[in-house]
Amino acid sequence: MSKSILVLSYYANMPGACQAEWVDDRINSLIDKGYEITLLSSICTFKNKNIKHIRIPTISPHGFIYEFDEIRRRSIKYSGLSKLIISLYYIICKFIYQILKILKLKSGEGRWTWFVSSFIVSLFFLKKYEFIYSTGGPASPHLTGILLKKILGIRNLSEFQDPLSGEDIGRNKFAAFGLSVMEKFIIKESTKTIYCTKNAMKFAQKKYIDFSKKIDFVYPGSNVIGKEKNKQVNKKINITYLGSLYQSRNLDNLIEALFLLKEEGYDVENLFEINLYGNIDKDILYRINQVKLKIINIHGLIDRNLAMNKAFQSDVLLLVQNTDNRSITTIPFKTYDYLHTGRLILGLLYKNDELEDMLINHGHISCNAGDLNSIKSGLLKILNSKEKNEIKKCILTPENATEKMIKIIK
Repeated sequence: MSKSILVLSYYANMPGACQAEWVDDRINSLIDKGYEITLLSSICTFKNKNIKHIRIPTISPHGFIYEFDEIRRRSIKYSGLSKLIISLYYIICKFIYQILKILKLKSGEGRWTWFVSSFIVSLFFLKKYEFIYSTGGPASPHLTGILLKKILGIRNLSEFQDPLSGEDIGRNKFAAFGLSVMEKFIIKESTKTIYCTKNAMKFAQKKYIDFSKKIDFVYPGSNVIGKEKNKQVNKKINITYLGSLYQSRNLDNLIEALFLLKEEGYDVENLFEINLYGNIDKDILYRINQVKLKIINIHGLIDRNLAMNKAFQSDVLLLVQNTDNRSITTIPFKTYDYLHTGRLILGLLYKNDELEDMLINHGHISCNAGDLNSIKSGLLKILNSKEKNEIKKCILTPENATEKMIKIIK
C-alpha cells in the first residue's frame, strides 16, 4: 500500500510568498521519501500538476475578493466553467461587500472561513491517509485537519509557521485574545503541534502546560536554489536584502548607523551599496527616498529563483527583524535560504538569542536591531573582515525537517 498524506495549506505554489515556498519545499521532500500527496489549497494558487491538487475558494465575500484580486494580479489561469463560476461568485461577493459597507458592518479579513469550504470539499476525497499535515499562515487549515482527524480517526499534525499568540501579536486586545483561544484549541485537539523555533515551542509549552507533551518544534530549513556565480566586479560592498519591509522591520537604524560611520570619516557612499528586493510599505519607501546617502537601490518584488541568484551575486546578505517582542519567537524563513548561500549574513536581530546563536555558530554577524552602535560595529566588522570568512555549511534542510516531522507524528 502506498504511503499517502493529506496536506492542508491556504497558500501553496505561489512564487514570492514565503508561506507557500515553505510548504512547497516540504511537499517536494515528502514526495522524495515516497509519499503520495493530496493537497488542498486556496483558489488563488497555481496548480501543482505533479500531485493531486484541489483549489478551493473561501466562503467569505471579503476573503473571496482578496482571492480574486490575487488571481488577476498573478495571472492564474482557469478555463471554461471554472472561470465563469469564479467570475459570477466575484460579482455576488462584491455586491454583498458593498451592502456590508453601507451598513457599516465589518467583514474581517475572511481567510479563516476557508475551513468551511475546504472541509466540505475534502469530504469527497476521504480515505485512510497515513496522517494529515496542516500548515499556516491562516489557522483555517488546522481547523479542517482537526475535523477530518475526528471523522477518519487518524493522526494529524498542525504546524504554526508563526505563533498565533504572544506579545505584539494581534491587531488589538480582542484579536489577541481570539488568536490565543484559537491556538489553545488547535493544540488541544491536534495529535501533535509543531512550531518553527525552539523559543516558540518553549513559550507555548509554558502557556499551555496541560498540553505541553503535544508541542514540539521543527526548523523548516531550505534547499539552495539558483546557482553559484562569480560576483560582479564592484569596489563597493554589495549588501542585499531579500523580503518585505513593513512596520518596525525597516532600515531606519541601519541608515542612522551608516551616517555615524560617515561622521567618523568613512567614505560610506564609495564603500557600500544596498540592494532591496521585495515589497516595501509606502511610509518606509518614503523615508528611504529622503535619505541623502545615494547608496540604496530599490528593485521591487522578484521570484525566489531570481532572488537567490541575486543573493549569490552579493557580498553580504541583510537580515532584519521587527523591533518588537514578536521577534523573540520567530525566525524569518529567508534565514535558511541565506545560510545555504555561503555569503556573509549581517543580522539585525531583536531579543532573539536562538537566531543569534544560529548566525554566530555558522560564522555570521549578529547586531541588536534597536542599537545604533551595535549596527555600526557590525558594519565595521564587514569592512575589516578578511577576504574569506569562516562560514560553516548549513544542514538545515526540508529533508531534515521532514524526517523530524514524521518522527514526531509517528
